[in-house]
Amino acid sequence: MLVFALSGFVHLTANDLQVSIRLYNEEVFFPDSSIYVHVQVQNSSAESIQFRLADDRLFNLDFNVTGPDNRHLERTREFTIRRATNQVFFRTVVLEPGERFSFVERLSDYVIFSRPDVYTVRAHFHPNLSRGHDASGSGTPLLSNTITLAIRPGYTTAVRQEMRFEALAEEELRRVRLSPDEVVTTMIESLRQSNWDQFFLNLNLEKIFRQAPERDRRFRALGEAQQIQEILRFRTSLMDAPGSQDQELVMVPDHFEILETNYSPTEGRVTVMMYYDYDRFRERKRYTFLFERRNGFWEIIGYQVVNLPNEARNQ
Repeated sequence: MLVFALSGFVHLTANDLQVSIRLYNEEVFFPDSSIYVHVQVQNSSAESIQFRLADDRLFNLDFNVTGPDNRHLERTREFTIRRATNQVFFRTVVLEPGERFSFVERLSDYVIFSRPDVYTVRAHFHPNLSRGHDASGSGTPLLSNTITLAIRPGYTTAVRQEMRFEALAEEELRRVRLSPDEVVTTMIESLRQSNWDQFFLNLNLEKIFRQAPERDRRFRALGEAQQIQEILRFRTSLMDAPGSQDQELVMVPDHFEILETNYSPTEGRVTVMMYYDYDRFRERKRYTFLFERRNGFWEIIGYQVVNLPNEARNQ
């Protein structure tokens, strides 16, 4: 839909829609880094809610970024030019109570980080869309939580790579150093409890997604931002199973048994028997999880499933 005048506002408050943000790519950032922010909009009311979502998220979103001196960072030239247009393609999104909608935006497309410092970031979400640099006439925006962003001084490529490695290692200390078979056990137990953060902790979603050749070909043709969006959609589809293409990865077994574990210093393989109980029979599947060791932690990078003959259950 092409819009030349934005009218007929949808009146929403923070009690209706809740907007939250977090850094999508947790790592060391420099003034020229591509910094991505994960944005989530959730219906917190008891009724269905509609809002307008622009194809170019810039017409829904703005970021208030300030340094220690409380000065707002300058907008990028691209932001100013794109916001100046009155032509906006959008669609209507309907969220039922409790439903969420997520997307990822590159913060460095919105503001200019000209020097290293510690910044605070807050998103302004416009459910009615916004026009112009100041978004005037677009209604009151919904405000997100505030996050902290540290920008380090620039260094040579070698030094920067070393700093990124150290930061990743420090971040991943939140993980527990588990053997491959312990990773599988923890993943299955997390799945049983619907603890998605724990479930995804040791999954390399990009490599799992790209183990399908047709998806890998499509993925390689995308730009960096589109690739991130694709992985984010894949994560959401797994949580929304059984409709996902990889629904076998998130099928909750009634019982499981680790059959075999093999690993070298860098690669591993764990074979697991999964049992799914029904009224008159028990379904059996043999899973083989493929592992790779990165920064001292084992990650699942792929899996294979073999369907075995069902077993009759004693009544």
